[in-house]
Amino acid sequence: MAIYLDYAATAPMRESASEAYVTAAREVFGNTQSLHDNGSDALMLYESCRRMWGGLLNVRGEGMYFTGNASEGNQLAIRSLLRGSKGSNREIITTQLEHASVLTTLHELEKEGYRIRYVPVDRDGVLELEEYKKMITDQTALVVIQLVNSEMGAIQPIAKCTAIAKMTAVPFHCDIVQAVGKIPVDLASLGVTSAVCSGHKIGGPKGVGIVWLDPSIHWESTYEGTTHQQGFRAGTIDVPAIVSATIAAKEAISEQKQVFQHAENLQSYLQEHLPEDVRMIGNSAKKSPFILGVLLPHVEGQWMMLECNRHQVAISTGTACKIGAGEAMSAMSAIGIAQDAARKFIRISISKNTTKQELEAFLQILRNSMSKTTTR
Repeated sequence: MAIYLDYAATAPMRESASEAYVTAAREVFGNTQSLHDNGSDALMLYESCRRMWGGLLNVRGEGMYFTGNASEGNQLAIRSLLRGSKGSNREIITTQLEHASVLTTLHELEKEGYRIRYVPVDRDGVLELEEYKKMITDQTALVVIQLVNSEMGAIQPIAKCTAIAKMTAVPFHCDIVQAVGKIPVDLASLGVTSAVCSGHKIGGPKGVGIVWLDPSIHWESTYEGTTHQQGFRAGTIDVPAIVSATIAAKEAISEQKQVFQHAENLQSYLQEHLPEDVRMIGNSAKKSPFILGVLLPHVEGQWMMLECNRHQVAISTGTACKIGAGEAMSAMSAIGIAQDAARKFIRISISKNTTKQELEAFLQILRNSMSKTTTR
């Protein structure tokens, strides 16, 4: 049976989420904007999901919106906040560790006249807070910083960052995709203006992004004439997928504490059994144990990924949204790893279903590959 160690890319659907999708698709198929009973039933279910998500993340449910994926959610949230600001400020503060969907949007905004400033990070991928403080000025239009990095699992001090941003009333957008269901996420405590997560990372369906925008903050539609979801996103709302993602989130968050301990144990096991010249990136006290970034001493990450695949073990060389386009390379560069060494990066990502035996199977492939290169 194949071994799956790429849960940061996507997770299999939970049985409860699959059942919820099928039931909603059969019984509540109406368009939420239709005025008949079928439409009203769909609208009621959609609003129920918004309230549930608000409860799960400890924020007002009326600020919840749904998109086709988290990448779209990041793009729409960032642009909606900027369009709503109406100010002359043209600086955006971020890091080099952000997801491809964020970095791509910021590159587009740079072409439109915004100045993008990158906060330096330390060797563990955690931003330099004192440098961040200096970068927030009266010219800052928006801060965009993720909670958990998707390459090495570094956890950023978001609550401290938002407190600084609030001193000059700067809105703060946060990508929480790799955090929900993995570490505690309380958006009220974090103090963010907006946040985005994803259904398929926690056992829900693909095709659902979940966005929260603080209802007390003014924002404007990215696309004029949009009527669905108070103008946040165009298109008929996919109620069955939203229901399915909501059920998956409820289940993932309810088991989060127990699963976190399991992931910590597996992270410790991997660290203790890695060959001497293989290095795990990051400080285990400052990172998510679900994402294990590893630097190899002997072969490129792409080769190791293919070798593992040959043995029916699925790992990755970084974020699946930007394979071959260097997102992992960018992250490695940000923490001071040279380009040649960065090519030897691989990522293991685990879940409640991962076992020590599965990690041992990966370790055996790694050991065999090192012995082969040593004897050449």
